[in-house]
Amino acid sequence: MSYRAVLAILVGVSCAGHTPRVTDASSTVYVRSDTDATTIVAPTVKIAGAVDHVTVDGTYSVDAWTGASVDVVTAATKAIHERRNEVDAAVGYEGKTTRLSANYRFSYEPDYQSHGLTLGLRSELAGKNTTVSIDALGSDDRVGRSGDPDFALPVRTLGGRLTLAQVIDRRTIAELGAQTTLVDGYQASPYRFVAIGDLGTCTSKAPYCIPEQVPNQRIRTAFTARARRALGRSLSGGLEYRFYFDDWGIQSHAAEADVALRIGEQHTVSLRYRYSAQSEASFYRPRYFDLAMTSGYVTRDRKLSSLVGNELGSQYLMRIENEDGDRVIIWGLRATLSRADYLAYVGLDHVWALELTGLVGVELP
Repeated sequence: MSYRAVLAILVGVSCAGHTPRVTDASSTVYVRSDTDATTIVAPTVKIAGAVDHVTVDGTYSVDAWTGASVDVVTAATKAIHERRNEVDAAVGYEGKTTRLSANYRFSYEPDYQSHGLTLGLRSELAGKNTTVSIDALGSDDRVGRSGDPDFALPVRTLGGRLTLAQVIDRRTIAELGAQTTLVDGYQASPYRFVAIGDLGTCTSKAPYCIPEQVPNQRIRTAFTARARRALGRSLSGGLEYRFYFDDWGIQSHAAEADVALRIGEQHTVSLRYRYSAQSEASFYRPRYFDLAMTSGYVTRDRKLSSLVGNELGSQYLMRIENEDGDRVIIWGLRATLSRADYLAYVGLDHVWALELTGLVGVELP
């Protein structure tokens, strides 16, 4: 849903006797570049409005992606240039202690199309000290292949998420979450090929080079725990832990810590560090020596290999309120430097990445 669609809904409700208002609008630009010859530029615009107890917002984003990574080059494939367009539309109803929400997402690129829907219920209990959220998730995707109009395979996802947030005291809040999803359909890459032999990569010397094959079903489960505490009038700190596992044999642990400092009434600076470690999928091999020993599954997806990740990020936000107090201008910059170490991936030991995000927005009462 674009900003014009949001405004059309607000105007339509206004004609029915209600008073619509735009509550905020923002624009961001995300840029990522890494040492594996991948670059992403993603601008995003968002607008939100409200009519009585109903909230409406729309987001439009574009991802311009260029990649000549090692898994592309070693599969004898040329560099890939793609652009993805995504539209998000959300509607919510705010009661005294309950919120209902629905979010629809449509994403399109020349070789991939996705429709996603999320339905949510949030309820505040115990004098608003406890919040319980339940979400139902679903998506229907189609995987294509550039230059092959007959290649179109489905991928469907269905899942749920449960979150419990609790105010511990005046300075501390904690949250527990659990999510599980079932993914069914084509989950390989139509561009990724796997060498059979002792080389590990598809070259002229590889005895065989076949398309990637992975299971059609995958059950993914994640548990999260996070807490945040005020360490003073202007300083706060947060901790987060995430445990993930799936029936492909992957397990991962991730821990993150951050601190945020408010300087005066306008400036906020934050720092964060994240560490993650992941095991490999049960069918993943750095090299496949014999096709008869693979159980029919072969992959060169480095995300299915064992890896260790480190991220260091910083953020600066500035809030400027006008003299009448009816408008707040926000602008900021976020930067993240990360390194991923691949423990068993032929042709690539590690990747450094730099991510930058610029933000400008306005909040209205």
